[in-house]
Amino acid sequence: MKNIDFADDDPDDREIFAELFYEMFPLAGLRLFENGKALMEALSVKPDPLPDLILLDLQMPLKDGFECLKEIRSCSEDIKDIRVIIFSTSGNPRTMERAFGMGADFYAVKPVSYRDLKFLIRRVMEIDWKDPHAGHGFLLS
Repeated sequence: MKNIDFADDDPDDREIFAELFYEMFPLAGLRLFENGKALMEALSVKPDPLPDLILLDLQMPLKDGFECLKEIRSCSEDIKDIRVIIFSTSGNPRTMERAFGMGADFYAVKPVSYRDLKFLIRRVMEIDWKDPHAGHGFLLS
């Protein structure tokens, strides 16, 4: 995976994620979005290249993660097939079930330590999406 879109309204979360991501994957592409509306606007113009993966926070202003996920899954072929990982503070089983029911490929609860976040980023980047059992997994911090 080379191109990642990450939507999260918390500027600290975006900054820390970007620092660790580029430290581990300096040649990968990362686009950061401060809310779901900005993400969906960027996807609507079909960027070139398209992201290989979208990391999506659930609780965001203007357009939350569930709204984005629903929109992504109802877009044209090239957009709707992008892998989506929910990246949220909520570890509620109902929230996870809802996300998977709406088409999330993976669910990760935001870690509280740098070490755990590094592990999570590495784990997500190493998922073999060609493996039919790769989707619908989750990681709790």
